[in-house]
Amino acid sequence: MTTPTAIAVDGVLVVGGGYAGVHAARSVIRAGRRAFIIDPTGRHDFVTRLAAVAGGTAPESDASASLSDFSDDVIVGSMASIVDGAVTLNDGRTFTADAVVVTAGAVPLAPSIEGLDFALPLRTAADASRLRAKIDIASSVVIVGGGATGVQLAGAVAAKHRSVAVTLMDGAQTLLAGLGAATGGDAARILGDRGVDVRLGSDVDEIGEGSVNVAGDMFEGLPVWAAGYTARADDFGFPVERSGRIDVDQFLRVRGWSRTFAAGDVAAHRDAQGRELPMSAQIAVQAGEVAGRNALRLLRGDTLDRARLSHRGWVLDLGGFRGLAEFGPVTLSAPFLDLVPPVLHWAIDVKHLIETRGLGGLSDAPS
Repeated sequence: MTTPTAIAVDGVLVVGGGYAGVHAARSVIRAGRRAFIIDPTGRHDFVTRLAAVAGGTAPESDASASLSDFSDDVIVGSMASIVDGAVTLNDGRTFTADAVVVTAGAVPLAPSIEGLDFALPLRTAADASRLRAKIDIASSVVIVGGGATGVQLAGAVAAKHRSVAVTLMDGAQTLLAGLGAATGGDAARILGDRGVDVRLGSDVDEIGEGSVNVAGDMFEGLPVWAAGYTARADDFGFPVERSGRIDVDQFLRVRGWSRTFAAGDVAAHRDAQGRELPMSAQIAVQAGEVAGRNALRLLRGDTLDRARLSHRGWVLDLGGFRGLAEFGPVTLSAPFLDLVPPVLHWAIDVKHLIETRGLGGLSDAPS
């Protein structure tokens, strides 16, 4: 029987190597302290690029990069349990630190649908590679989920694979239901121009190995699940809100805990008006920076900074040099204006790399 190993780290312990995680780590490293990133794969997935990789409009190298490019201290492992200031991994190792930032714990939404396991998810770089290989040999694809991931994937597949029949379905009455009606309408226009069969207003009843059943109608094709994500923070004993996301205070510290912060999809972030912010890369970036900065301030004994997070809009790349963007009342989705969002999407990806890795990050800039 293996004796559990306890390891104390001198610096900030970051759980998860996603957008929030690498930005938290970078905040610490820039200040001259060590940031230890715990992650199951040891790689940072570029989630905003995964639909393009899976759909074939971007190379597989765009999907991820080694976390060693972001921090010198990377620990490969999965969190099994946590108490304030101490993280235990599946292999029995326990890491302790005076400041911890948790950024992992969101998984694809899994409602009670018969055969859901037959649908391929798109959450990680490994998912994107697996899906890409399947789409390359498919004659038809059925994507469930008309949000950002589903719309971008449908656009990429239709742009790259002209001979593949693409169906996109969602229970809502519009695509991109969280955005404005005009943006959802223009998404339908772009996809329709590419021959995508958009089916709205009906929930999925059953998924088979090569089919999706909706209200008695059978749609044949490779089933893909792109219908959103949920947090599983309560599995680890965190205090959670009704959404299942970690309850954090104004400093992004886990409520009731003293040494542990949370950021990204797993945490319930709010804007200045108290509204819960969506799960998105831009919120994860903002929250990760604040959580990392406050973890460092905690180590130094300084006063913590209040988080001031805001949702600044959406930028989606549908492949084929078309996209959608929405910033408050401003939309870039109408004909000709839809040429601009792919450029903005590329610029945002480059900004992320430079902020977390300096100019050396340009080596991983999207193609």
